[in-house]
Amino acid sequence: MEQKKIIPTRKIQSYDDRKRVLVVDDNPILLRTAKEMLDEQYQVSIAVSAEQAFKSIARNMPDIILLDYEMPFVNGVEVLNQLRANSNTKDIPIIFFTGSSDREVVEKLVGLKPDGYLLKPPNKKRMLSIIERTLYPELYEIGEDETPEE
Repeated sequence: MEQKKIIPTRKIQSYDDRKRVLVVDDNPILLRTAKEMLDEQYQVSIAVSAEQAFKSIARNMPDIILLDYEMPFVNGVEVLNQLRANSNTKDIPIIFFTGSSDREVVEKLVGLKPDGYLLKPPNKKRMLSIIERTLYPELYEIGEDETPEE
C-alpha cells in the first residue's frame, strides 16, 4: 500500500505564534526578496553580515537560519562553526544559500552537514518546502516509492 505525503495545514493564530527565521546574506536585494517570500508564514529577521546575525540571535533566538555560504569578512562556514560551538545555538537548523551550482562547491557545502541548502536566487516554493520539512519533520511521511527531495 502506497503512503501519501502529508502536507501540514497549520493554523497560525498570531504573528507571535510564528516560527522565527533569520536570513543572513551580504546582498540586500536577496534579503528583501527572501523576507517578502517568508513574511506571510514566519517572523523574519534579516542580517547583512555575521556581526549583525550574532546580534540578532542574541536579541531574539531564531528557530531556523538561512545563511549565505560565501560572505565577505566572516563567511557562512565560520558562522556555522561558531553557532555549533555554542551550547545555546548548536541545535538551530541551518540552511545554506549558495550562488554556485559548481559540484565541488556543493560537495564542500554538503560536507559541512547543514540541514539543507538552496541555490540563489531562491525559489519561493522550494525555500518554503525546505523550511517546513526542517522545522516540522514529523508532519511529513515518505511513501515507500518516494525519496526525499534534495
